[in-house]
Amino acid sequence: MLDFKAIGKRIKKAREKKGYTQEIFSEIIDVSIEHLSRIETGACRPSLGLVEKVSEALGVDEQIILFGTQNDNGINRELYDKIEWLPKDKKQALFIIIDLITK
Repeated sequence: MLDFKAIGKRIKKAREKKGYTQEIFSEIIDVSIEHLSRIETGACRPSLGLVEKVSEALGVDEQIILFGTQNDNGINRELYDKIEWLPKDKKQALFIIIDLITK
């Protein structure tokens, strides 16, 4: 079962991370500010079409918006497989890069 409060929180977090106000973002996804606010608080359930618009506008996978993750591992399976087969030294280098770009 979907947790609409959690979905709203994820939408709000992604919107804020992009630097969008509710006013600007509501225009981008073509809904009223009130409707966006109700979605972000979990008071209103977004349609799947709106989730698609939101994820596209924010550059976030729909699965992350809906479920908080892309799969059971929390990352894209293809990426996981590529990392899994890296030699230890290359994994360490990758983790350093990830640390640097996520700060």
